[in-house]
Amino acid sequence: MGNAMKLCITALVVLVLVVPVTTFSQNCCAPAVPQQGILGETTALPHTLEIGLHYEYLRSSGMYNGSESIIDSLNTKTIWNRTTMTLSYGIVSGIGVSAIIPYQWKEKSRDILGSTQKYTLNSNGLGDITLFARFSPLPRSYVNYREISIGLGIKIPTGKNDLCCLPEEIQPGTGSWDYDFSLSFYQGFEPVDFYLSGTYILTTVHDDYEFGNQFSYLLTSNIHLKERLDISAALSGTVKARDADGEGEISSTGRHQLWLVPGIQVQAIPEKLRLQVYFEHPIYQNFNEIQLGSDYNIRMTAVYLFPLSKSDEE
Repeated sequence: MGNAMKLCITALVVLVLVVPVTTFSQNCCAPAVPQQGILGETTALPHTLEIGLHYEYLRSSGMYNGSESIIDSLNTKTIWNRTTMTLSYGIVSGIGVSAIIPYQWKEKSRDILGSTQKYTLNSNGLGDITLFARFSPLPRSYVNYREISIGLGIKIPTGKNDLCCLPEEIQPGTGSWDYDFSLSFYQGFEPVDFYLSGTYILTTVHDDYEFGNQFSYLLTSNIHLKERLDISAALSGTVKARDADGEGEISSTGRHQLWLVPGIQVQAIPEKLRLQVYFEHPIYQNFNEIQLGSDYNIRMTAVYLFPLSKSDEE
């Protein structure tokens, strides 16, 4: 992407984020990290600050050639631990801004042939921060249980990406300015609601390396069992293009993965604090050439709603 285009997109996103206030990388051996839902399913309520704390455990092992599992004589494993703070604020009905601030621990290990020792790489640190603006031409309310939402975000390279002797996927950050575009639809019923979303991530080059563009999609349904208890089931998918370096595309990168995601949500404090747990299990994995597959992901979330003034929806 040319510098002029990058500057134009950056300026556009900054305008979207700032003007209203003033008037939710991986190569051959990295685990997949679906991001849908980390900022919530809809635009934040007006004049309400949503503070979220998220913990993610992502485990990968087992080599694949295309969609076929193959023998991995090195017993390769990766484990990603990530804690993320999210801040979302509803400026007015249908317009909100958000920030994703991650801190992560990454580890990749391989057996050394003929030895009981392992070859291990690890890192930790602040990741890349994402700023997000969301607009809803059809916002939900207590008389309208339907919402269409459009999102635009920018990922800022705040994480380190030059730690010595570590490959790109182990670095805390990517070093690149990336751009997120999302479209979502929410339909609420009683006692069931549905949510459908798609997110496209447009990446840029840093130090002659560019992670592949990515499209993520999510279809989920929540069932309200009791006043404070919900269960959910979702299909979450990611299609990632090949990475590229100064010599062209890297053939052993790029993938399509689909997860089954059951979950549970508890309203610990009604209309104030909700607790969520999700388990992600891959049901379809197809890779370009030989790559490391995913075992499972576990996500735990606590979100607190802090009204700064009386909501228009109350």
